[in-house]
Amino acid sequence: MNESINTSLTLLGVGMITVFMVLFFVVIVGNILITFVNRFFPEEIKPTLKKTDEINPSVLAAITASVEVFTKGKGKINQIAKIK
Repeated sequence: MNESINTSLTLLGVGMITVFMVLFFVVIVGNILITFVNRFFPEEIKPTLKKTDEINPSVLAAITASVEVFTKGKGKINQIAKIK
């Protein structure tokens, strides 16, 4: 009985460590891939804000400031549209 419990706990430990390592490598490879693609193949951003006269300037400033703070200066606003 004691031997089967030891075997089962060993298999449980090995399985959990294996899953942790695989997920760790998936996250690391994913982050490296994202960094590589963003650095060498940046997406061309075309400005689509044409109707700025319909948006209150203070609201536009608040949205822009919040995007700057949230993304630490890396984010850009492509489009602002009302949700119907």
